[in-house]
Amino acid sequence: MKAADMFDLDHSLAQEIVDRAMAILPRNVNVMDSQGLIIGTGEAERLYTRHEGAQLVLTNSRAVEIDNAAAGALRGVQEGVNFPLCLDGQVIGVIGVSGAPDEVRTFAEMVRMTAEMLVAQRNDQQHRIWLQKRIEDVLTAILLSGQSAQRAIVEAQRLGLRPDLRRTAVLLEMATPEDLDLAAEWIRHQAADAWCVPLHALGLVWCPPRSAPPDFRERIARAGIPFTRVAIGTPNTETKALHSEVGVWGAMEPKTNVSPTNAFRCLLPRRPSRQNSCACRPPG
Repeated sequence: MKAADMFDLDHSLAQEIVDRAMAILPRNVNVMDSQGLIIGTGEAERLYTRHEGAQLVLTNSRAVEIDNAAAGALRGVQEGVNFPLCLDGQVIGVIGVSGAPDEVRTFAEMVRMTAEMLVAQRNDQQHRIWLQKRIEDVLTAILLSGQSAQRAIVEAQRLGLRPDLRRTAVLLEMATPEDLDLAAEWIRHQAADAWCVPLHALGLVWCPPRSAPPDFRERIARAGIPFTRVAIGTPNTETKALHSEVGVWGAMEPKTNVSPTNAFRCLLPRRPSRQNSCACRPPG
């Protein structure tokens, strides 16, 4: 499926294109969607009306110039030049500049090029958002849900997430959502091919390849990130076994001093009267 098949040329982007063009061009600019409906314009009374000239552009996938005589024969049309608006070689709409074709032809071509750049930028942004959401869903399936884990591992491989690497699960828990956002931004730059997913409103799970840095707690402190709890799992764990280690964290209440699990080492903020880390042992 092409990117253009998933792209939605909406009013917000269409009006942004119009406003930018008309800031430097003393002509009206219209943007029409894939049905020939005006969704961005400098003439508010024409918004969401049908543009028959745009429908000709969409039908033939080529520019259409309309003079006064032709404008009188078409509905919702003024004289001007209308170009196909394309993404990845596929027509997704139409952009038009009002005026005598000989006078606005060059301007219209420049506006089209600028509009297609804005469309491509918006498409890239939407793709990044979609990809980030997809990655988060796949990693959540592997680390937290435990459902269809093997299918999620296959998808992780397709997304280039390196599920073949052994990893160490690390829990970070913060006092506020703002601290969590700060920690998430910082931790994404700490190791290549690491995974990072939210655990709950105040916690996240970070899974770097191999083992966590031995001075991990000190690094967090030097970065100025206030945390309430850090727990580090068994080093060099296979991907399919990470869920059994991480799953118990998801059932924990945030901001407690209960040991995360007997398989984990719990690191709490420094207190004068006790050591910085404690080994969590199996009961009995």
